[in-house]
Amino acid sequence: KTKPFPASSSEVREGLRNRECFDLVPEKVYAEIIRNRYYSAKPDLEWLQQSSFEYLKKKRRAHVEGCAREAVRLALRWGADVNDAREAGLLHDITKKLSADEQLMLCKKYGIINDNAEIASPQLLHAKTGAAFARELYGISDEIYSAIRWHTTAKPDMTLLEKIIYLADYIEPTRDFPGVETLRCEAYEDLDGCLAHGLYMSLENIRSDGSEPYKDSVEAFRWYNHLKGDKYAYSC
Repeated sequence: KTKPFPASSSEVREGLRNRECFDLVPEKVYAEIIRNRYYSAKPDLEWLQQSSFEYLKKKRRAHVEGCAREAVRLALRWGADVNDAREAGLLHDITKKLSADEQLMLCKKYGIINDNAEIASPQLLHAKTGAAFARELYGISDEIYSAIRWHTTAKPDMTLLEKIIYLADYIEPTRDFPGVETLRCEAYEDLDGCLAHGLYMSLENIRSDGSEPYKDSVEAFRWYNHLKGDKYAYSC
């Protein structure tokens, strides 16, 4: 028998809207509530981390946890919703471990249309499939969906949450590459300037590898670089 607890159904529903009371609902029932966002429920973030980490390779969990924590810090600095930032950070790489064929299968399942460059570079696809899979599994909001969708390539004129997840993914504590400390400082001083700088560095790195930069990243760089007075010289 289930042990009774001192809470009314209305109190439980109110708690679910505030990322609380998950422990007062059976696990399978809670997962279904979150999947469908019944009662306007939002997931308890510790539960979400435990649940979503089952889809990650163990070596990626430190990066994802670092991204989520960095997203919270950036949200506090720039006035975004810290819980949405953590939710998006936890889920941004949820399909990262899938093979190219598996990514394409998910694209077909979700009706995702890809261009030739994306098909040729399936590492780009996890942002699209991750957003769609996270919506199916956890009923994420449009804002979080979009932040996951653009965390790899970026795009022009991003929302605050999109900017935060893109940069949190780039500069979280496990990242180690030349220039990352400069970006970490810039992210808390000038968000758009950091985007321009980070996109410039990313494009330069892609070019040094002899690869073709993806169009969305090029367009994003042009947007933010122009916003900052065309500070960085890059021949797109």
